[in-house]
Amino acid sequence: MLAEERRIRIRDILSTQRTVTAAQLTDLLQVTPATIRRDLTALEEEGILVRSHGGASSRTASTRFQPPYDALLRTNRAEKQAIARAAEKLILDGDTIFLEGSTTVYEMARHLGRRSRLTVVTNSPPILFLFQHSPGVTVICTGGELQKEQSYLSGMWTSRALDEIRLDKAVLGITAIDVGYGMSTASHAEADVKKRLIKASRHRIALCDHSKFGRQNFAFVGPVTDLHALVTDDATDTEIVSDVRKAGVEVIVARVTKGDGKNPD
Repeated sequence: MLAEERRIRIRDILSTQRTVTAAQLTDLLQVTPATIRRDLTALEEEGILVRSHGGASSRTASTRFQPPYDALLRTNRAEKQAIARAAEKLILDGDTIFLEGSTTVYEMARHLGRRSRLTVVTNSPPILFLFQHSPGVTVICTGGELQKEQSYLSGMWTSRALDEIRLDKAVLGITAIDVGYGMSTASHAEADVKKRLIKASRHRIALCDHSKFGRQNFAFVGPVTDLHALVTDDATDTEIVSDVRKAGVEVIVARVTKGDGKNPD
């Protein structure tokens, strides 16, 4: 795990429990105490946390933290690749689908390049260019204001485009999900895109690795019951899977295999 990935994990931990000990981080991230000390020092210099004897406390508005897109691509890659394989099977030739600008959805999009009669609408520049040489895929970009750190288009033009289309399926990335509270994200702009997608699509599919459960972020998206299907990985707590199914949502649990996590071709 790279330093940037570890520090994102540390911030995620602090977003839920606010304080953490160095010993906990050493055990959780499987690195040496010296490595954790360097990470905590770097995050303190960024103003993210306050170090204390034996650990650290958050001092940021953690519910609004959004890691850069490139860093997210490297985080939980094995889980994302397993989820992508399972989710790809839910897409049929001839579908008109929306692929939202999340790194897990990006992984799924990589499996769709050889499909036929598929129409893809997206607000993600990285996903858009995946289909540049796919003759069987028609690609439509929503337009909008580019959120540079997240490689994500949002704003008035994106909203207007979503209000004027209807979709067979929408595939959403979920940054925080709590079965009781619902789905949420770090920004109003992203929450607005997700809400409009929910209205515009007949079938909603969420991709969500195990690290996103039990969390609440700044901007509310909607209840879990807005979804028809949720695809997650096999590290997700079985009780959480059961609770989501009880809410009436189909849950597909993807098995992480030995080859997952490698750099894509």
